[in-house]
Amino acid sequence: MILNHKVYGSSDHKIIILHGLLGSLDNWVTVAKNLSKHGYEIILIDQRNHGKSFHTDQFDYEIMSMDLKNFLDKKKIQKVSLIGHSMGGKTIMNFILNYPSYVKKVIIVDILPKSYSNNYEIIFDSFSQINLDILKSRNEINNHFARFFTDPIFISFLSKNINRDSSGNFKIKFNLRSIRSNILKITSAIKTDKIYSDNILFLKGENSKYIDENGLREAKKLFPKLNLIIIKNSSHWIHYENQEKFLIETLNYLRT
Repeated sequence: MILNHKVYGSSDHKIIILHGLLGSLDNWVTVAKNLSKHGYEIILIDQRNHGKSFHTDQFDYEIMSMDLKNFLDKKKIQKVSLIGHSMGGKTIMNFILNYPSYVKKVIIVDILPKSYSNNYEIIFDSFSQINLDILKSRNEINNHFARFFTDPIFISFLSKNINRDSSGNFKIKFNLRSIRSNILKITSAIKTDKIYSDNILFLKGENSKYIDENGLREAKKLFPKLNLIIIKNSSHWIHYENQEKFLIETLNYLRT
C-alpha cells in the first residue's frame, strides 16, 4: 500500500516532508506552497495510521522507514531531500541511517534520536472521551479539547484530527488504538551502530525543550556532521510559529 500524499510544484529537485505524531500532511500545506515557488517539488506524505493513509497494527520507525522507501521506489525517485518534524524527523533519521543512497539534503525539525517521556496518555484520553455522535460544529470540538489543554495552537492542532466522513459524521482521522498501543516504540531512542556521514541540519525552536545538550552530544555520534540552528520566537511548532525564519534557514541549507 502506498502512502497518501499531495504534490506541490514540479522539479527534478524533490523534497518530501513528514509530519509529526498525530499530525498530517495538512499541517504543512502552507510551507509546501511557499517552498514550491523556489523551484522545488514538494511531496507531503501522511505516515501510516495518520491522515488519509492506511491503518495497521504495526507502527514503529523501522516500518515507517520502509514505507518511505517503498514510496520512493514506487514513484521511481532515486534522490530526494527530506524534511521531518518531531516523529517525522525520527522516521527520517532512521531512514537515512538505513538507506543513505536516496538522500540529497536532510532537515530535522525539533527532535533528536533520543528517547522521550511518554506524556501522551492525556492526549489519548481526550480523544477516547469525545462523543463523536453528538458533535455539531468545529467549535464544539475545540471546546472539548479545551477541557484538557490550554494552548490554543495545540488545541487547534488536535482538532484537525477530527473531520467529517462521506456521510457527514465526525470521525477521528488517526488510528487511536494502534498508536496508543505502540507509543513506547515511538518515544524510544533510535538504536543502531550505523552512522550517517553527510551533512544534516537540525532546527531547534528557541523555547522548545525537545533538543538538549546531552541529547545533542549523543546525536552527533550518529550524525557527526550535524549542524544546529536555533529559530527564535518559536517552540516545537517552528514551521507554524516562525514560518518566515523557518523558510529562510531551510532555503539557505537546500541551496548550499
